[in-house]
Amino acid sequence: MEAELKPLLEVAESLANLRAPFFFAGGWAIDLHLGRVTRAHHDIDTSVMRRDHLLLHKALKQFSLKKIIPHPDGLPNRGTIIEWPRGDRLELPVHQINAYRADESEPAFQVMLAESSNTEWIFRRNPEIRMPLARMGFHPLWGLPYLAPEIELLFKAKHLEARDRIDFDNALPSLSVDARRWLRDALEKTHPGHEWLNKIIPLPAREGVRG
Repeated sequence: MEAELKPLLEVAESLANLRAPFFFAGGWAIDLHLGRVTRAHHDIDTSVMRRDHLLLHKALKQFSLKKIIPHPDGLPNRGTIIEWPRGDRLELPVHQINAYRADESEPAFQVMLAESSNTEWIFRRNPEIRMPLARMGFHPLWGLPYLAPEIELLFKAKHLEARDRIDFDNALPSLSVDARRWLRDALEKTHPGHEWLNKIIPLPAREGVRG
């Protein structure tokens, strides 16, 4: 697994200059939680608090940073990619920044901006859904912080691509009782009738694995 994690280690080294919390997101967050690589990954997503995003230019000065202007739901292309000038404060609906190495047309990684209050992570698609900042991610000893899997699955529930279903099936057995309860409540508020709801059956407390 060490060789497969090399691209993540390179991103973590770059973001170490941020002097603010960051987490790996997307499918990599699920695999980091499970401690194994369960499928191929075609990109690297990270998550940074919106309140810290203006620090990115200084921390990632070796990269070219571009912002994504989202298109309305239903369009085949999810957004327009344009330069992100230094000092340009980004507000919703903008929530993604791409980081490019010199002379490369594909991003080295993506930064997703997370909404928050002083004490809580806030789901940008439904601000009623929240989680204490202390629970939104994990900081394992080997140095690759990742977003809590229940948060990641909530984001994945919208599009339900094949990889999203794979990630759900792989992650579900690892979720604690509290994580399952939180995800089920969040899905009921955001996606009533979602196909995952019948699968999220709370475990007895002694069987839960913290997640």
